[in-house]
Amino acid sequence: MKRLTATSSALALASMIHAGAAAQEAPADATGPSVELSPVRVEGTGDAPVSHRFGEPVDSGTSRFDQASIEARAPGSGDVNEVLRALPTVQFSSQDGRATRAELQDLRPANISISGGSFTENLFVVDGIGVNSRLDVSSSNPNHYIEGNAAASAQSLWIDSSLVGSITVRDSNISAEYGQFTGGVVQIDTRAPARTLGISAHYGETGPDFAQFRMSKRNRELLGDNVIGEPDYLKRRYGANIDLPVADSLRFLFGYSFSESRVTYERGTNYARYGNYRQQSVSENFLAKAELDLSDDLLLTGQLTYSPYESEFSHPNGIDNWVYLDGGGLTGSLKLEGSGAGEARWKVEVSHARSDNDRRVDRPGTINIQSTAPGVDWCSGTSCSLGAPNPINQRQWDTTIKAQWEQPALGGDIRFGLEYARVKAIKEREETSAAYRHISSSGSGSTLGIEISPNTVCMPPVTVEGICVDGAYALAQMLPEMAFVSRVKLDSYTLWSEWQGDIAGFEVRTGLRYDHESFLGNHNVAPRLSVSRDLPLGIHLTLGANRYYGRSFLGYALRENYPDSYIYRRAPQVVDGKNLWSENWTLYSHSILPRYSNAGLKTPYVDELTFALRGPAPLIGGEYRIRGILRDGRNSFARSEEIQTREPTETGGIVTVRSYEITNDGESRYRGLSLEYVREFGNHSFSVSTNLSKTKSSNVDYFDLADETEFDGDQVYYGGEIVPLLQVIANNQRDDYAAPFIVNFDWSAHWFGKRLRTNVNARYRSGFERVDDTGVNIRIDGINYDVYDIVRFDDAVSFDLSAALDVLKTPAGVLTLDLRVNNLFNTVLESQYSSSSQPWQLGRNAWISAKFSF
Repeated sequence: MKRLTATSSALALASMIHAGAAAQEAPADATGPSVELSPVRVEGTGDAPVSHRFGEPVDSGTSRFDQASIEARAPGSGDVNEVLRALPTVQFSSQDGRATRAELQDLRPANISISGGSFTENLFVVDGIGVNSRLDVSSSNPNHYIEGNAAASAQSLWIDSSLVGSITVRDSNISAEYGQFTGGVVQIDTRAPARTLGISAHYGETGPDFAQFRMSKRNRELLGDNVIGEPDYLKRRYGANIDLPVADSLRFLFGYSFSESRVTYERGTNYARYGNYRQQSVSENFLAKAELDLSDDLLLTGQLTYSPYESEFSHPNGIDNWVYLDGGGLTGSLKLEGSGAGEARWKVEVSHARSDNDRRVDRPGTINIQSTAPGVDWCSGTSCSLGAPNPINQRQWDTTIKAQWEQPALGGDIRFGLEYARVKAIKEREETSAAYRHISSSGSGSTLGIEISPNTVCMPPVTVEGICVDGAYALAQMLPEMAFVSRVKLDSYTLWSEWQGDIAGFEVRTGLRYDHESFLGNHNVAPRLSVSRDLPLGIHLTLGANRYYGRSFLGYALRENYPDSYIYRRAPQVVDGKNLWSENWTLYSHSILPRYSNAGLKTPYVDELTFALRGPAPLIGGEYRIRGILRDGRNSFARSEEIQTREPTETGGIVTVRSYEITNDGESRYRGLSLEYVREFGNHSFSVSTNLSKTKSSNVDYFDLADETEFDGDQVYYGGEIVPLLQVIANNQRDDYAAPFIVNFDWSAHWFGKRLRTNVNARYRSGFERVDDTGVNIRIDGINYDVYDIVRFDDAVSFDLSAALDVLKTPAGVLTLDLRVNNLFNTVLESQYSSSSQPWQLGRNAWISAKFSF
């Protein structure tokens, strides 16, 4: 099998350069048209795109990536979130780079944490439309009987990088225009329709032939001489864009992209006879956008964006169990913007967004049968399984109207806006199906001698195929997956105002934002203040004090209407030695599922203090930005301890009911200091950034208990003595999305008259120590204690390379070959990762692509 090495990467790049040079120097075909090409030059004629540009001094938390920067830095997968690795305040999961089958199959955008916030609490805006899921996106089990939303994402819609015109990230000191977040703001704007006709198309792919796989030392010690096969997969991506100007005043853009992953999975040992199988995920983007100039100062924009996502799943220990998980969504909008008297500007926008996290299955309902039953020859284990859990519909709708006005006033500029949104969510199971099994396969209460018998007679009607077979077996226990519907809706109201101007030599931006959502019923007022001062030597000093409120999470309310759990059993009627099995199911047990309550909750918020220094770098040129961000989060949603009550059941008995209350006990703390430097000169651009931070969160997931609740009273063995667990972990950094020290480096360049464009970026994540469970127990005075100690997580560094070469330039268009190499130096990125079944991590891996445009 072909493997990508550092040498082969260099050869591939050299061959691209050679092809470009040859194309420039080769004489034209005597029978074809003569094409004049630019001469080869070592120095380019224009600036290479810098990784990102800083916002204005008073807007010190803003960074902007333009289209050229995105094109140079986006990975072969087209995930624009990956471009944000250049920012010091954006954290990615420490688990990135694992080559598990599920990770390789996943095509969703990378989850990110901004300035210490949870990855679920960023504000994502696509062309002015909020695309944020208010549902539970934490489930990773596609086979769960009632959750099963493993294709969900914190972004309810995502856009391929080929369709993106710019990305603006706001990580601190954020304008009052933006709210309902406690992390950061990611504003993604798709390309505007061009005023000239243009068509482009691209195709690329990757797979094991273009990859190497690595294994941590910990995994190698765990596996010893056991050989684990490397993953087998294929990923490909293609698409096309058409810019179609109908007239000077009317322009259209049509875009499409397709991404696919196919991954080989191994059947479980008991199902090995069926061989390996493939699962795939498919992500698509459809974009239609129109701009109409109604007059010189009046623009109407309309667009429709559709991003369906489907991911397949089939459990390896079973048959007839295919599950299809939906994700992505649909948005549409109309926006009218223009100018009023004087220098006033205004815009009005109406939008609708719909997200889909449904689960579909081929065969609803599961059956588990002992393999000793006659005719059960489709697996080799003691118990054989077929079927899948029930389908589930889970959807969210957002309809929004917003308006904005800005004009000079009071010696500066004033801006204000209003917004109304209606949000609806539904979770439902339209039909009831059931899971069937034997009552017990061993121990007391075993009825296998009756359930598996040649004397079995199935009395009509047999409602479900496979639960009873004459002369063989009958299944005597049924667990229905009950039909249900849970609907939630809320109304959201927003008013905001902001003034910016000069006061005694200080540039001041002051604003106020009011939010009210009918779900929690709170009235939230968030002040925003940013003050900037010009200092000698071109330096700008900015100080900020801001409050950000989060948004309502609807997952709790949807769970309130989950159906209770029932178990039914049956017994045969024995007649003349025959076991007559009929549909005489009787209720055996009734369990009331945990309830959630959110009455009287406060809205989570973050208080922030910032400072920033920005100016020209002396002696070396370029520009720097130094920032400090202090954030304290309060009133975060968390789950209470379990509350137990005794209630009567339909069977006439008394059951212990487990319930929970949703609390505001969660809190977080972030302290970050970052430095950024950017410089452009000639055909080169450089950027370096670093961030030193400390991040603590009492809980990460909405359904987690806060640490103070979960660990209160727990005792562990640490440092040679028995101490409270809370004391031991008090100073720990958050588990994930919180590397304490990172360094980013980026170099972009043009060569041969811009014919070859290269980018090298590197990211260093420092190692760190945390107090954690060692997995060892110690017994003292008859009591077992978990042994905690300092666990070291090693440093990780990864280099990525991209190279785009125009191999053919003609009047009809340009053909470009593109090479994207990740983890160029083939390093192990996660030193503590261990898995006995899927131990591999991605080492050096590449995407090979081609693009044609004119």
